Parts: sequence; structure tokens; C-alpha cells
Amino acid sequence: MWRDGRLRNGYCRDCRYCCGPQDNPEPFPMAILPSQMRPGLDEDFHLLAGDVACLDDRGCKACGHRGCRLTRSKRPVACELFPLVLANGGLYLYKTCPAAVFAPLADTIGIGHEAAAWLSGFSPAELRHIALNLPAQKLAERYVYLDIAVAYPA
Repeated sequence: MWRDGRLRNGYCRDCRYCCGPQDNPEPFPMAILPSQMRPGLDEDFHLLAGDVACLDDRGCKACGHRGCRLTRSKRPVACELFPLVLANGGLYLYKTCPAAVFAPLADTIGIGHEAAAWLSGFSPAELRHIALNLPAQKLAERYVYLDIAVAYPA
């Protein structure tokens, strides 16, 4: 459910699939917005760069036994959108999320439109920063395109 500019549901706290140790050591980048930069980011996240957190086979440092220990304002935008992913100018659904497997696609598309409206409040520079640029093959293997464009012009 989309509420107050965030994807909210009752399953993430117990599931922790996306923030726990991944079965793939390849890092999943999650850009941090300039407004979220603060001392101690390296205590909360594995970092690929000073402003890019990542998930990999180590899981997320902020994930505790009751889910994420961070306030929503301190989480990367990617965490707030998951299982939706902003990539290559559109919204995609991560195929292996348990919610993606069990929720009707029509419901997910509805949430995707709400997420796109929320993302329209970000500046083009912020959207470019948080968006993934993935090869078509990887998108096809791991994600379902929701046919929802999110514009972030150059």
C-alpha cells in the first residue's frame, strides 16, 4: 500500500528477504540523496561510494531482528520503493520478492502509478542519481516492466 509517500506493508518486517544476505555477491546499488548524507553512513550501510549504499551477500547493516532499524527518512529511496525499482526511465517489479510473487499484478501496477507520482516530486538530478542504469538482459532476467515511465531528462 502506498501511504504518505512511502510503500508500506505488513510483510517486510518479518520477511527481510530484500535486506538480508543476498544469494548473489553482485552489489545492488542504492544511491543516497544529498539531503540524506550524514556522518556514520558506513555504520548503517555497506558503501560502494560515499553516496551509494549497496546490498550484496552480506545483507544490510541496518537490518535487525525486527526489520530495518532506521527511520524512513534515513533509508535510501530504493528501500522505500522496493519491490519496485526505478531503472532506465521506468518502474520495474523485482521478480523474486515474495510480495511480487503473491500480489496481483494489477495491484502492483496501481501502486506503481502512485510511486511514479511520488517520484515526480524529486528533481531530475535526484532521479538520475537514484535510478539504476541496467542492461536490457539483466532487466529482462530480474524485473517485470510495469509500463510506467518516470521522466528524468538530461
